[in-house]
Amino acid sequence: MTKDVDARFLPDDELAEVLASKSAADLFIGGAADAGAGALVLYKGDLLPLVVPLSMFKARPGGPAPDAGRLEVVDFGQTVRLGEFEAASDAIFYELDADYRRRAKARQREQDPSFGGSLKRLRLQKGLGRADFGGISAKEVARIERGQIKRPHPATLKKLAAKLGVAVEALGSF
Repeated sequence: MTKDVDARFLPDDELAEVLASKSAADLFIGGAADAGAGALVLYKGDLLPLVVPLSMFKARPGGPAPDAGRLEVVDFGQTVRLGEFEAASDAIFYELDADYRRRAKARQREQDPSFGGSLKRLRLQKGLGRADFGGISAKEVARIERGQIKRPHPATLKKLAAKLGVAVEALGSF
């Protein structure tokens, strides 16, 4: 970034809310554009910078083109606006921030309402690996957790429940 680039930040009330948020690291508070360098520097709510190549922002057919000279962070850090062009902060983070991807995947696992999601949460809660279920391969446990096996055989369910210390009927409730 060159020294003559102006950084722009959220309005004070939004900035204060983002900085106090538990999810501050997953929101932007401001940024600066350097068209000469072909990049934005976006500042996360944890005050760390994230360098974002301008090439990441592509206009859709018939949509507005990104205008880096009109950079704004809006919507309490959830949206990056480049003129009339808008990009979701989640999409930027997901593509460029490995820590964000890990947190997003963990949130997805926690919110997965499927039987497989429940099984995985329970297995992790009990500190068990996929290979810890005698008579069931680690590959099969993984396939159940990913939802590739929709209805495990009753014998498989009994083995899972026994190892996890719960009733078969309770397996899908975690």
